[in-house]
Amino acid sequence: MPYSNTTTPHWDYRDGRVAAVVAAVVYSLWAVEIILPVGPGVAAGALADPDSGFGQFLDSAYRTAAILVVLAAGLGLALGARRPRRWLTVSWWSMAVFGAASLAASLLPGRCVVATDAACTVESVVEGVRGATAVQPVLAVVATLAALLASAALTWDRRRAGERAWVVLAVITLAQAVAAAVVLVLAALVFASSGDGSPGVALGLAERAHLVTVALWLLATGVVPGQWKRARTRHAVS
Repeated sequence: MPYSNTTTPHWDYRDGRVAAVVAAVVYSLWAVEIILPVGPGVAAGALADPDSGFGQFLDSAYRTAAILVVLAAGLGLALGARRPRRWLTVSWWSMAVFGAASLAASLLPGRCVVATDAACTVESVVEGVRGATAVQPVLAVVATLAALLASAALTWDRRRAGERAWVVLAVITLAQAVAAAVVLVLAALVFASSGDGSPGVALGLAERAHLVTVALWLLATGVVPGQWKRARTRHAVS
């Protein structure tokens, strides 16, 4: 732990960076299905059977990731860089909203392994899946938009700060915007058609693509140093 010269452990901004990176890794665990025969596969549409061992593992993993995201955002707000401040604050709070919405959604019953997948939650509601409620799609949409806002605000903050990493962040934000738009459009189409009883390949691909962009955003949040390090105050010599 930092501050090893004391007997009492203290939080450090580096703990927030680690939390963000670990959350990114956890949100990428669905890719295990590519290597091992643990999921239904992309062709089946669904990310994983919620009743299978792999599905239950992912459900618990994503719940843990949501807690890590809230922790990272809290440490960013408390111990992160102070300047420039406005857009960075927006990014941290949006990140906290994403984590909180994800955690709340994961605690509700339903068949969606990724509780913040708007298309899946809408489909569950319109098809009358047992345990599905109208709250789940709302939380999913809030989480999706909060993640996008957090990424966009961080990108703009890093650009204003003159950090070269803003270009990478901009690419990630653009990819996330596209993936989020696809997921939300599919959710609207599912709602309009009242579902068809199948998760569908398009829904599964959109879900996976959005998870990739979320993981990249969290990874960049943890790796890019500018938003974490506080600038030292320098007194001008007259």
